[in-house]
Amino acid sequence: MSVHYGQHCAVARASELLGETWTLLVVRELLRGAQRVEDIARGLPRISRSLLATRLRTLVAAGIAERMACAERASPRYRLTEAGQELRPVVEALRSWGRRWLPEPRLRDLDPALLVADICRVADTADLPGPVSVRVDFADARPRERWWLALATGGSSARDTPPAEPASVRVVCTLGALARVWLGHGPLLEAVRDRSILITGELDHVRTVVAVLARGGDTARPGPPDIATVAS
Repeated sequence: MSVHYGQHCAVARASELLGETWTLLVVRELLRGAQRVEDIARGLPRISRSLLATRLRTLVAAGIAERMACAERASPRYRLTEAGQELRPVVEALRSWGRRWLPEPRLRDLDPALLVADICRVADTADLPGPVSVRVDFADARPRERWWLALATGGSSARDTPPAEPASVRVVCTLGALARVWLGHGPLLEAVRDRSILITGELDHVRTVVAVLARGGDTARPGPPDIATVAS
């Protein structure tokens, strides 16, 4: 730990460990179920692999995470210990506090690739009746960006090249509008009404996409709005 406050207070001592750059975000990814270094790094694309390895070693040494046994030459896997799992309400409280009190992210801080990747990693797909393919057009990106999402119960993915089969749902939106809905700064219905997000396609699949986007990265949010008011 590079920071030492020299205080016996538990808040100060915990901050010495968790307040280092990237540490709490590594915990966030582990809470989301990432285990392999590659999976953790996918949620933290700007962290170097060497720094990620350092943070993981620190968490293991502190008893917050543990390295799982794996076959020789296999990618190492990590998971949270009981102490690490008890950080879940801490991370959730920070998320709620940030949504309530921090200003919305600036447009220049948003990245379409990171946004669709986050949707694929975090979206609640437990109740999907089957795979759903989604084309997302960011109308305000220059050059215009298109992404294709494959939502599935076993794991979702995103790509910037079209798949062999056409998507069953198309979302045309501005980057700011989709980020605002996904991050919990505004309701999906409001974005649909002002036409900053348009959703079209097969009705059952549109219903699924509406549910995923309306909940965003927080499954504790209220359910989706009436499908008739969203689908066009």
